[in-house]
Amino acid sequence: MDYGQAQTYLKTIRQESCKLEISNIRRMIGCFPVDLSRIHFIQVAGTNGKGSTSHYLASILQSAGYRVGLFTSPHLQDVRERIMVNGRKISPSEFAREIERVKRIGLRLLRRNLIRSMPTFFEHLFLAALDHFHRQRADWVVLEVGLGGRLDATSTITPDISVITNISKDHTDILGRTIVEIAREKAGIIKPKVPLICGCTPGSASNRVIRDSALRNHAEFHEVFRSPSRLEIGNLKDGYDCRYQTAGREYRFRVRLNGRHQTLNAAIAVKTIDILRRDGWTISDRAIAQGIESMFIPARIEMFIARSAEKSAPWLILDGGHNPEGIRVLTEYLDEKALRGLTLIFGVLKDKSYRKMAGLLKPYVRHVIAVQPRSDRALPAEKLVSLFRGKKVLVEKEIPKALDIAKKLKRDIIVTGSLYLAGEMRTLLLRRNGTWISRSSRTSKSAFSS
Repeated sequence: MDYGQAQTYLKTIRQESCKLEISNIRRMIGCFPVDLSRIHFIQVAGTNGKGSTSHYLASILQSAGYRVGLFTSPHLQDVRERIMVNGRKISPSEFAREIERVKRIGLRLLRRNLIRSMPTFFEHLFLAALDHFHRQRADWVVLEVGLGGRLDATSTITPDISVITNISKDHTDILGRTIVEIAREKAGIIKPKVPLICGCTPGSASNRVIRDSALRNHAEFHEVFRSPSRLEIGNLKDGYDCRYQTAGREYRFRVRLNGRHQTLNAAIAVKTIDILRRDGWTISDRAIAQGIESMFIPARIEMFIARSAEKSAPWLILDGGHNPEGIRVLTEYLDEKALRGLTLIFGVLKDKSYRKMAGLLKPYVRHVIAVQPRSDRALPAEKLVSLFRGKKVLVEKEIPKALDIAKKLKRDIIVTGSLYLAGEMRTLLLRRNGTWISRSSRTSKSAFSS
């Protein structure tokens, strides 16, 4: 199996329905020829921010001199983004070999009736990642939960420490209609006697659900934002100057990603590292500060500038926000920078709360170009028109044409609403013969920069 064949195979099985249960994958891991006993794991769950927090953790540990695997989802442009070691994507040839290995072992176990069905798309990638991290001799692996927590494939691993970033409404058709129901699913990652870091607002319903679950599991419960812990944030020209106080130590660091919410994600990572340091791990203040400042993740309020001699050349803000909470932090950044009268390129999936998302964005935009992400779950662009009454709305299903139209309007541009849209747009921007430059990634050390 080569890389192209691996992609074709994964595309085929991705069409299958999602199976939220872990007994099958647990049996697969039990029969998988890998020794995970020497690897230390961190599992990160949450509604928003878990991807950024996972990247911060991996970057800090790498800066401390450890060999670090990172498993995340979904990917933005390239499926290999989901499996990284020390900031580098798994190679195409290694990826193909790993997927073929998972398929071969799965078929053998299926024929022997040791598993009920072949692994899902996500499970294939998870098993491939575990094998890759084992072969790469990773010291630490950061696992971002795919969906929920209780029945996620990553929950087959017992980590050294668990993290829940926050809880808000998303995937309500699967995880539950209320914050309490969703929090219970996320709290399913908590393991007996494994410390739990909680980034939820102290006193909130989600905080209480997670705390109660931790108590039942005799797991240490550490709150990131409950006094005496506190986070102080100062604005820099390009980022934020932060001071985070835990019960016994003060940390200073700079966050270069846009949006004050990223300082919260960084603080969650720092609190996690603080507990690891308490338990004897060697991670210096310098490694923490360096890991946070150097971390880059694309399409998180990522700024692009058009390479043009014109002074009026527009900025483009690319953001993967795909639920109301994600859009809310984007609008907070627009408020912070006093940005109004923008051109919005907007496309969503039909199972998202797109009416709320549109309502949050509407005060900030003058023109709207409604588009349709490349997904079977995409909402037809025409159905977005009525959500922006009073604005100049155009439907353009072709993303390249939508970008060309937006540029002609001579206003700064926002592209948001879907990770599928963000991924397609980012690929387009970086391929246009250097006509767009990512300001965010120019100085970062990341596999996403190339």
